[in-house]
Amino acid sequence: MRYRAISLRGVVNASALFAGVMAALSLGAIGSARATTIDLDLGTHPHVTSNVANSFDALNGMGLQGQTLSLDFRFSHGEFVRLFSVTSNPFMALFKLQTNSPGMVNFLHGTGFFVDQQGNPLDQPQGLGSAAGSNGSLGAGLFLSGNLQRPLDFFGIHLDLRLPAASSISITGEKFLFKSNGNGPFGVGPGVPSDVVPDQGSTLLLLSLALLGPILARVWLPRVG
Repeated sequence: MRYRAISLRGVVNASALFAGVMAALSLGAIGSARATTIDLDLGTHPHVTSNVANSFDALNGMGLQGQTLSLDFRFSHGEFVRLFSVTSNPFMALFKLQTNSPGMVNFLHGTGFFVDQQGNPLDQPQGLGSAAGSNGSLGAGLFLSGNLQRPLDFFGIHLDLRLPAASSISITGEKFLFKSNGNGPFGVGPGVPSDVVPDQGSTLLLLSLALLGPILARVWLPRVG
């Protein structure tokens, strides 16, 4: 019978490699756990629209020090956004920060992705579009990849951001905006149609019929009771 000798150096190197792998995994888990969770209210559902905005104050008072932020935005009350076949492409999610700066500050940078019901990415992280206003506002836009098949539901958004460095400047307000072309609306569920397809004359009729049931139920059920 043959035996293979393992040197002490080999054992030490293997142990070091294992420890390194475990440390990396632990750091990854800690990094995910450090994400700040922010709840967004998408309003009354079901409804079909081309514009939804939600303001919040979770980051108010934070100074701009060039730091990085990991943010998990999740929708309240079991809500989700459904992109129909008719929804315009690209579809945009815009994250806006207002600061107390009297003029323009440097840009936000980072990546982001839309998530499914389990919080898993629907696609690879995408680079964010960035903008800055003369009133001290900052914006970061996330566009959904056109490679994803419609209809498509997403239940939140994850952003990894790097704030600009600007001494004495702090955040005073935040807003999230979901926007599509007016001729290509999206839905806020539950209760929205399974899909809306481009069909010239019949699309609006089908959409109206699909939404009529839940609306009538809310009106008539209390009367029956």
